[in-house]
Amino acid sequence: MESDLKIGSRVLCKWTDGKYYPAEIVHERSIPSHEFYIHYLPFNKRLDTWIAQDQIAPLPPDSDKTADSMVTRYNKRKREEQSPTNQSENFNSPELTQFEKDHEENTKVRNVDRIILGRYEISPWYYSPYLSRYPHIPTLYICEFCLKYMRHGSTYREHVKKCLHKKPMGKMIYRDNVNFGKVKSVSVYEVMGNEHKLYCQNFCLLAKLFLDHKTLYYYVSPFKFYVLTEDSGKCSRVVGYFSKEIGNHDYNLACILILPPYQQRGYGRFLISLSYELSKREGKIGTPERPLSDMGRISYKSYWTDTILEVIRDRGNLTIKEITDITGIANHDVMETLTSLNLVKYWKGQHIMNIANPKMIEEHFKKKEQRKKKLKIAQIKFDPRRLNYTVTPQS
Repeated sequence: MESDLKIGSRVLCKWTDGKYYPAEIVHERSIPSHEFYIHYLPFNKRLDTWIAQDQIAPLPPDSDKTADSMVTRYNKRKREEQSPTNQSENFNSPELTQFEKDHEENTKVRNVDRIILGRYEISPWYYSPYLSRYPHIPTLYICEFCLKYMRHGSTYREHVKKCLHKKPMGKMIYRDNVNFGKVKSVSVYEVMGNEHKLYCQNFCLLAKLFLDHKTLYYYVSPFKFYVLTEDSGKCSRVVGYFSKEIGNHDYNLACILILPPYQQRGYGRFLISLSYELSKREGKIGTPERPLSDMGRISYKSYWTDTILEVIRDRGNLTIKEITDITGIANHDVMETLTSLNLVKYWKGQHIMNIANPKMIEEHFKKKEQRKKKLKIAQIKFDPRRLNYTVTPQS
């Protein structure tokens, strides 16, 4: 069996549930022990991991077609997510295809085993170009305030004693008292990439550990970063962020991330709501830049569904343009959402609303409330009245 274990080989690998799944060998190493880095074909890349040889079994005959089918379906879904039918971008250009191929090849193996970020120890999901001269970093220490990174715990502890920052760089544009547990309030800081370059670059490196599609790390000057924090009164700890390209009228959001310890608390929806509120105040219609991460796609689908159904529930049948005008959600995102809910049909040359069962909307929100109660975690909500943001007139 060992002679068959080569990079690129298809095998069966043991998963945490004790079952074996089709996988592909991506890399191998002999230190600290002989292990293989594998990608489970049915699962997201963030679940790639190092495993020992005794967790690998040969792929049975006639299983290659099944494995290839999984890869084909995965790539097809990935293309559809990156290039919605109503988007005009050409994602099939030879230059972009080659760039994506090179990027994927160079970032196949996750290089950081764990990070220490303040009080949290977190397992990264993807490769990030931290300390590129070190192909393997067992532990990376990151200051939760200035986001500087270190390889050694002693250096990190000395830095923490001396670091002068207790909140993000930039200007605070939002604060709301919440008072759950030790969290007294939540805040948002607007950080300009051209003014706080090193901080934003470090943020991008941190974000890449959890975003597969993010390829921009150092060219931060054209972007604004909206950093969300939990505040204890003495300090503000980073929860997540979204970035937005300055002067780009096609998208209201470039990248979005909620750090793993803070997920499932409503923070993703909070930042998405903020991005649309900023667009409204700028008099623009909003849509995120593609491709979305898998978590980002789930968050947006949930936000679009809830926002659109709330408008329909409160105002009755509306045209797609009216929904766009009210919500600020782009026309093609409204169409995509309504189509997935079977609430739109094509009749006499135009798309019209088709709400055959209004109780479906109430049932949707009832189920959503039940899911929230099961989580038993306080859900944060965005309040537009707390946003201190005015549009700067163009000179």
